[in-house]
Amino acid sequence: MNTVDEEATIECAVCLTDTNVDDAVTTVDDEQVCMDCCRICERCDDMHSINDDFEMVDDSMWCDNCASSAANYCDGCDIRTTMHTSRLQDRREYWCDSCLDNAYFCEGCDGYYADGCDNGCDSDDDDQPRVVHDYSYRPDAIFHSTDKDERLYFGIEIEVEARGNLGDAANYAYQLESKDLAYLKHDGSLQCGFEVVTHPMSHDFYKNEAHDFWTVIEGLRTDYKVKSWDTQTCGLHIHISRTGFTNGSHMHRFLNLVYSNQELYEALAGRSSDQWAKFSDVIEREYARDSEGCRIVDVHNDYIINIKRSFKNKLDDNRRSDRYSAVNTLNRETLELRIFRGTVNGNTIKAHLDLAHASVEYTRVMSVPQVRDGALSPSNFVAYIKANEALYPELVARLAKIWNPTLSASRQEVSI
Repeated sequence: MNTVDEEATIECAVCLTDTNVDDAVTTVDDEQVCMDCCRICERCDDMHSINDDFEMVDDSMWCDNCASSAANYCDGCDIRTTMHTSRLQDRREYWCDSCLDNAYFCEGCDGYYADGCDNGCDSDDDDQPRVVHDYSYRPDAIFHSTDKDERLYFGIEIEVEARGNLGDAANYAYQLESKDLAYLKHDGSLQCGFEVVTHPMSHDFYKNEAHDFWTVIEGLRTDYKVKSWDTQTCGLHIHISRTGFTNGSHMHRFLNLVYSNQELYEALAGRSSDQWAKFSDVIEREYARDSEGCRIVDVHNDYIINIKRSFKNKLDDNRRSDRYSAVNTLNRETLELRIFRGTVNGNTIKAHLDLAHASVEYTRVMSVPQVRDGALSPSNFVAYIKANEALYPELVARLAKIWNPTLSASRQEVSI
């Protein structure tokens, strides 16, 4: 490795001035520009020139690609934002959550209005409930547990397609709402379906008390023929309550376990998705520098980039990580495990729930030396699961069916 010759210069592709090579950067379009003419996307950290299109998203400058693919446009405040947006029923507009505070929400037709609903939904003779709610519907959580001191809860989101049978399937599944177990929501990513969203339940309650929930899920699969696994649109997400973690260090170990074992988690989840559940959001890139702080180049005169993993952006109070990641940490009350392929097979859903619970409990009490000695390796984690087969029977069965440790690396790549 060599440091850059202080005398070497290049011509900036933007301002056309001669610039010391050590003070120049190479953009994503392979242009070399001076420091005054470069701009960094605060989301993807890619280098761009000041001639490239950027947009302000919340309080950050994002490149055009990130802004168009990962942000939402709010017509109400005329900005792009990472907040969810909902469509106004009386306008061709989408408003962010902040603007919706000033909108009117009609319970009758389950939608937002800028100027109020005029569909007569408030009349006394309209007593029909809304079966499938709008995506923005957020009822008060109803917690279910077999232990009054329980702090670890899970909420499951199951996306299903019901082409040709949507109304009947939704009306059947609506009984979950009357039992305070779950409710149905629209989801824009689905073609002709809905999302089953459970209220928070403990692992033990799901497995031993939520009989009505599993009966309905099985009925959707066998009687109403809804699809989830064999689609291109459906996923399954598990929300884990933040109160179930001991502290921030526990969350860090949990994230470390998941991100250190991508192969194991994706095998159990049934899918790999860089679009909806990427593992790359913890990767950070920075220039290699010598003892004097100068950037280092290789034999081809290209800057050497060091790559490392960091969970800082996923754990800080001002979290700015990607929502569509393996573990989404942007929610205030939960961590969202987004890796799972959609399914309405009860045993598979229970195995996914087992995996979420085991991941939290396995990392609850673990020292830094234990992590360094390989505690987060797939072999050690799988051994823990098998040692607790009575607690995780569906997960142990799934491991036996699809996980072959002899074909998988036992080495872990952890971030201490």
